[in-house]
Amino acid sequence: MKIVALIDQEAFHPEDPQLSGATEAICREMEFHVVEALRLLGHEVEVLPFGPDVDQTIRRLQEIAPGLVFNLTEHFRGERRMDACIAGLLDLLGIPYTGTGPDGMILCRDKATCKRILGHHHIRVPAFATVPPGRKRCPRQVRFPMVVKPRYEDGSDGISLASLVHNEQQARERITMIHNRLSQPAICEQFVSGREIYVGIIGNRRLHTFPPRELFFGRCGGDGPLIATARVKRDAAYRSKWQISYGNADLSSALMQQVVRISKRIYRILHLRDYGRIDLRIADMGDIVFLEANPNPDLSYGEDLAEAAQQAGIEHRQLVRRIVKLALSRYAGP
Repeated sequence: MKIVALIDQEAFHPEDPQLSGATEAICREMEFHVVEALRLLGHEVEVLPFGPDVDQTIRRLQEIAPGLVFNLTEHFRGERRMDACIAGLLDLLGIPYTGTGPDGMILCRDKATCKRILGHHHIRVPAFATVPPGRKRCPRQVRFPMVVKPRYEDGSDGISLASLVHNEQQARERITMIHNRLSQPAICEQFVSGREIYVGIIGNRRLHTFPPRELFFGRCGGDGPLIATARVKRDAAYRSKWQISYGNADLSSALMQQVVRISKRIYRILHLRDYGRIDLRIADMGDIVFLEANPNPDLSYGEDLAEAAQQAGIEHRQLVRRIVKLALSRYAGP
């Protein structure tokens, strides 16, 4: 099949536009891993960056006329909420694509809206409140300690050690930083002490959950991180310093059933498609609390989704193959 790998402009390499693996750095990138897997599966793959000229991107998509777009975009011109617009544009063009559609993208991107919806469906969420630009104080219904983060980012962008605040002054400083640097509302969430669990899911009509992964905070307390900051996710040396690691979650049979059931409910309520990841905390008192839903989790070798799939006996190439088949089956009709 002819497949377009649609990537962010920032992931485009003029020296290797088709991601053939010209440098060691390129070979470490998620986009290369997916493109390589698609080619090894026998597909004819063309890599296409979305933008900066949208009209030109549309013309190129129409010229290629792919059987499928493997959608790896996450933003446009730095605006994360534009990922839903890219999915919507593919819908308007009538081009089949992998992953969640614009409705699910919008729900997952807005941390406040998705928590309100899930709370309505009796999914436990942290107490939270939003603080729009122009205000500096978090409403009193959220108690300290709390996590102050951007309302619309993902991948822990805008989250650091300073995001976990313990008093009004710290909260004001963090809220002001988000307003000034990221130009968006802040969301203040009650900090939930407990185990951080990631549940990978693939499927549409039938959902299959992979063995849950856990983020282990080795040297917790003191000055070390207690939340998944940007450095925790991206800096291996930092994780080593604080003895932070990712591994398989050791859950009792009863707790595993609860985690799987709740994760599948969240996946369906938020309109995720083909694949996704649900982030939870198992609170110290045993409650399962929703943190975030990721409709386009990292598909790199060795990242959580691929590692979880491997635990289920699905190698990386076969994971990519399943995502392709799931996407195509949605367009095949009943």
